Amino acid sequence: MKKTTILISFLVVFITTVSAQVPRFTKYPINQTGHFAYFPVDPGEFEPSKSEDGADVYTAEVEYDSSFYGIIVVDFLPGSMDGSSKEDMEELLISYIDFLQEQFMITSTAGYGKGHTLESNPNAVGVIDYWEDATGFEYKIKGWADTKSLAFLYIAGKETNINVQELFLNGFRFN
Repeated sequence: MKKTTILISFLVVFITTVSAQVPRFTKYPINQTGHFAYFPVDPGEFEPSKSEDGADVYTAEVEYDSSFYGIIVVDFLPGSMDGSSKEDMEELLISYIDFLQEQFMITSTAGYGKGHTLESNPNAVGVIDYWEDATGFEYKIKGWADTKSLAFLYIAGKETNINVQELFLNGFRFN
């Protein structure tokens, strides 16, 4: 009986600890764009702005379990990318990520992993990388682009479970 009680107590503590470390992701709309993203907690209303060329930009960031989960979405001006190939979109995505490296003050990168695909959008191209800034803060990033939109997702902070990382970074849904 005593062994059973100890075993049950251990299992309750173990299950509580494991479940506390794995967030439950929910799909949230990115304002009225028709895009969606999965977040571990409600990001609320996405912050709208305009790019230099007039494109709509939406951003959000949440903190969960000492890590930051963020997204930047750019809706291209209608027709501006029509006729662009997947290679063109990948080059544009990499250029945008290079720009963001400067904005985030990144000091080292692992190097781009190209050729990622989204089952929900066969026309999208994806790029992944791992960054570190001067303070040692680590980022796991992934960008997605098709001829209508671009999305940049990141997790910044402590080491995250690989399944959590994959779910978030692959959790963008184009309209």
